[in-house]
Amino acid sequence: MSGAMGTVDWSLYLVTDPVLGGGPDRVVDIATRAVAGGATVVQLRDKHATDAEVEATAAALLDAVDVPVFLNDRVEVARRLRCHLHIGQIDIPFPRARALLRDDQMIGLSVGSDTELDAVIALDGRGPDVIGIGPAFDTTTKANAPAGLGVERVHALADRARTADLPSVAIGGIDADRAGLFTDTAVDGICVVSAIMAAADPAAAARDLKEAYTR
Repeated sequence: MSGAMGTVDWSLYLVTDPVLGGGPDRVVDIATRAVAGGATVVQLRDKHATDAEVEATAAALLDAVDVPVFLNDRVEVARRLRCHLHIGQIDIPFPRARALLRDDQMIGLSVGSDTELDAVIALDGRGPDVIGIGPAFDTTTKANAPAGLGVERVHALADRARTADLPSVAIGGIDADRAGLFTDTAVDGICVVSAIMAAADPAAAARDLKEAYTR
């Protein structure tokens, strides 16, 4: 039911935030510098921009970086640009999203409990290409986020996912001080927002995160 396309390096997954980055016009530059510093995947997330604005930013981002680019919850934009998609539990249902996209477009899905992971594993046909497990810690970068799971719970979910050949990344409240806590867990990478988006030097922040989280 699973299996990411080819071999993707999930080790440092950046989720963008235009507010933390100082405005939507700075997102592509920050992401580009983060990739130069070692970010291996970028997800464009902007809950307030229009589809047209997201499409313009995504097109610029796709031209600027050579790592997988995911769009958060904008399935029609992802379909038009032929990039990848990430959805949450209350976004478009996964089977519908999968039916709308091409086979070469990956889909990531947020998972925060055994029940949600059970539903992923039970999917018929191709499941998500990666899951984001979290929030790992309490976070303020996502409205109404539940309490942090903690490293042990994240590891337990990631270990179950790995048994199902499903890559996972930990997300939520992870910074350079906490990144190393996931080195010996079953996750395939760490996912960060403010640790890079709010950094004075995004490239240096990415390097610090990669150094802290070593496989």
